[in-house]
Amino acid sequence: MDTIDNENRYILSSVDSALTILNLFLEYEELSANEIAKLIGVSRSTAFRFMVTLENRGFVTKTDAGKYRLGLNMFSLGMLAYNRMELVSLVHPLLTEMAQISGETCHASIIDDGRHVLFIDRVLGSSFLKMDTAIGYRLPAHCTATGKAILAYQSEQSVSGYIRRVDFTQVTSKSIKNAESLRVLLEEVRSRGYACDNEEAELGLTCYAVPLLDSSGHAYAAISISGPTTRMEANCEHHVKLLHSAVRKISRTIT
Repeated sequence: MDTIDNENRYILSSVDSALTILNLFLEYEELSANEIAKLIGVSRSTAFRFMVTLENRGFVTKTDAGKYRLGLNMFSLGMLAYNRMELVSLVHPLLTEMAQISGETCHASIIDDGRHVLFIDRVLGSSFLKMDTAIGYRLPAHCTATGKAILAYQSEQSVSGYIRRVDFTQVTSKSIKNAESLRVLLEEVRSRGYACDNEEAELGLTCYAVPLLDSSGHAYAAISISGPTTRMEANCEHHVKLLHSAVRKISRTIT
């Protein structure tokens, strides 16, 4: 009993309450501030302040009806934990195979904080002039093919939350300029089944990416092939076929 009391001395009540709120979403898909207040026994104003804070950090998102649901950052954290344990070991052999066949650099990526793509694995290609992005490197999701591939297969609420939080700063002259352009591109990704970074992160480099989808059709990661624009455009169809073949192999392994 003394040990438990000593441990409780170090618990921050505000953090504990915030985590209690997040745990509510294990049972409820959507909740209003008033409903949350009743469930955890606090005032509506207190619950509202908790939700505004969580929304600001991307852990929840607010619907048009004024209710809250889990945000993309919460999803990303959960997938980050899973991906770091399981995904790299699963995907790496396929990245190696694609790099050997294509001669280009291949990556696996996730969205780690609701806004940025995190490169969690990489296999360098054998061709001259290769993309050499380090593992752990981060970029705004809409500036990358893997980021767009993942965003295209998220809920409307998650995409809206991303748009509210992101800064559409021009990384290159070809970077996406605004939310409307991003939404058009995400629709194109869903229509053709792959995403493209057309020199949006770095001039002279092009990347094609395909999402990895869970059983509900939401993307939890993406794999890509990247290289100099002239080579990539000349081999676009071949590279996209390689990506789709790898995704099918991954899906069979997971299921």
